[in-house]
Amino acid sequence: MKAMLIATSLLLFAGCTAEVGREMAEDECYQIRNNADREQCFKDVERTFENY
Repeated sequence: MKAMLIATSLLLFAGCTAEVGREMAEDECYQIRNNADREQCFKDVERTFENY
């Protein structure tokens, strides 16, 4: 989970827009099979991108 957020942050620093980074992070969340983990992933994405 943390690795995904770090990777998303690195993509943002590399010049991607916040929207592209958010979409990539959400795509990763959709691949999680466990419902609780998937919901936590979406919450983490929301918290990460709330100010962008």
